[in-house]
Amino acid sequence: MLFLLGSSKLQSRIRLRENITAGVEVYPFQELTPKRVELINCFGISMEDLSPVWRRYKNHFWDSLEFWVLPSEVQSFISDRSLVLSPLLGLININSPLPYAPLSWDSECKGKKLRDWWKEDLRNLSKKILEGKIVISLLGSKEEKILSFEGISKLVRFEFYRRGKKVKNPQKHKAYVLRYIAEKRLSLEDFHRINFYDYQVKDIREEGKTMHVTFEGAGAYI
Repeated sequence: MLFLLGSSKLQSRIRLRENITAGVEVYPFQELTPKRVELINCFGISMEDLSPVWRRYKNHFWDSLEFWVLPSEVQSFISDRSLVLSPLLGLININSPLPYAPLSWDSECKGKKLRDWWKEDLRNLSKKILEGKIVISLLGSKEEKILSFEGISKLVRFEFYRRGKKVKNPQKHKAYVLRYIAEKRLSLEDFHRINFYDYQVKDIREEGKTMHVTFEGAGAYI
């Protein structure tokens, strides 16, 4: 089981007590290094004062995940089973040291949007590393299109409804689902047990290799 986590243009400038400086050699998937270097130079990104992804990213998903307050065993469960998208670096780990670089997939280098810059490389890479795996997508539809799910064992997607209406921005909801799975060490067969706040699993249906898990809640909290 592998979780795919999305990027965040909104980023924290928080400075850690220990100044982290690193080069591109610390990142996984070294075959992406040439493009990483080109983008770092294109945007003039400083590789000093780095923070791990879970501290740097700061949208609703990452703020709701609150990775830094989770017990170490829960952190390990997530970090051992997750990959994170980055417009600057392509594909990284949740603990990868990240520079402050508030970029989106629509940001441009040399007249080319970063989604197009990365698409071929990330599709080829994801086709290889996701083959035969159960993939839990916590991505939005636009980020999913950057990757290839050809050859996977199963793709799991989540949908959320609040008082009968589909939640348009479910980043917080996805974060709570990930936390619950990690805290309870759930297997795929146990996903019907997931609940948070007043949301519970209403339906699980399968279409080919894709499993759709639908939640319903009253929306008293989110």
